[in-house]
Amino acid sequence: MKLNKLNLGILCATFMFGAQGFSQNSNVVSAALEFQKYQPAFQAQDFDKAKTHLMEAKKFIDPAMKDESTKTDPKANYYNAIINYSLMEMSTYNGDDESLKVYQNDSILDVIETSIGHTESKRRYKSETEDFFKSKVGQAVFIGESMFKQKKYDMAFAGFAGAYKVKEIANIEEEQDAMRTNAIISARNYIDTLSKTGENEKALEFISSALEMFPGSEDLAISGVNIALNNNDLEKAESYFDEAAKASPENKVLFSNMGSIFLTAADKAYAEFNEMEITDEGYQEKSDEVEGLYTKAENNLKRAIEIDPEYAEAAYNLGVLYLGRGEKLKTTAAQMDFNNPDYDKVSKRSQEMYKKAIDPLEIYIKQDPNNSGVLNVLFQVHRNAGNTEKALEYKKRAEAAAAGAE
Repeated sequence: MKLNKLNLGILCATFMFGAQGFSQNSNVVSAALEFQKYQPAFQAQDFDKAKTHLMEAKKFIDPAMKDESTKTDPKANYYNAIINYSLMEMSTYNGDDESLKVYQNDSILDVIETSIGHTESKRRYKSETEDFFKSKVGQAVFIGESMFKQKKYDMAFAGFAGAYKVKEIANIEEEQDAMRTNAIISARNYIDTLSKTGENEKALEFISSALEMFPGSEDLAISGVNIALNNNDLEKAESYFDEAAKASPENKVLFSNMGSIFLTAADKAYAEFNEMEITDEGYQEKSDEVEGLYTKAENNLKRAIEIDPEYAEAAYNLGVLYLGRGEKLKTTAAQMDFNNPDYDKVSKRSQEMYKKAIDPLEIYIKQDPNNSGVLNVLFQVHRNAGNTEKALEYKKRAEAAAAGAE
């Protein structure tokens, strides 16, 4: 029987496809053999030899990952995952090797994770993939535990963080949170060690790196805030605070503390501004800085009270902020000529600040009802606001509290 051209074409295509599939399976086998040579060389720390075998394995597995017959094959993807992971691992040992730097990019993680996904369709390669990555986790945990016992907390962090990352890559959920916790505990110990020895800059560099791996860590971010403040670096402290706020948006203490920090910085900036003349260079910039700091203080304290409407500490500090601003504006107005076009505006703003102090101070006084100082302030601000009845009530309470304290 003669084959027509169409059937001949189909037959040839089938033959070609079969030959190509055989070729790619051969590539997978060759990649596997090279990887087997890599492992003992790597364990013997013969990194040059290990790299040679690993790059050969990569040369064989890459075509298999592009071919239709093998690109989703579980065996091929098993080797693709472990070869690429090993190249990524080796790149950390040979950080200066230009040929390995490509394996330090995040894109390599996508390659590994995709291949791991393709191994799941066959029990054998799913199991072998899990065993490979679990062995890597075991090695990392051993390093973490050993280094922690030796109080080498930076290496302990590297071990536990490495274990966490491997679990994340291989989608091993078991004890993933525990590895994260252990890594952060190690990090905090290392940060404390650096802080005690005065190595604050080194501590901040470490915190920034650790936050890249654990961006949702409130503990690390707050450590960054505290050390940056010790360095008088409010800008850096604020960047760490932003990280902490993202991680813990309902943490009233965090917002209250940062509000108080901004309030202290604002008062300091105002004192410097108050010494300046309007003709001084940087006068307007300093004025803007003061306004910006007071606004940040106000916003953070208000956020703390939004989270907990009865939060006394934040309420007290917000009341103090408004009273302080009212007093400063009152002083500014008193120093102005009555004909100054800004006089009425400044005086009005001063009164507005005093009125704003009422609500937060009333929140506070509920928690501390016999604080004669706050009661007296409430008497004065209500009187200034024209709230005679309320003013008299607080006056009586202030007198009673003062008498009871004697």
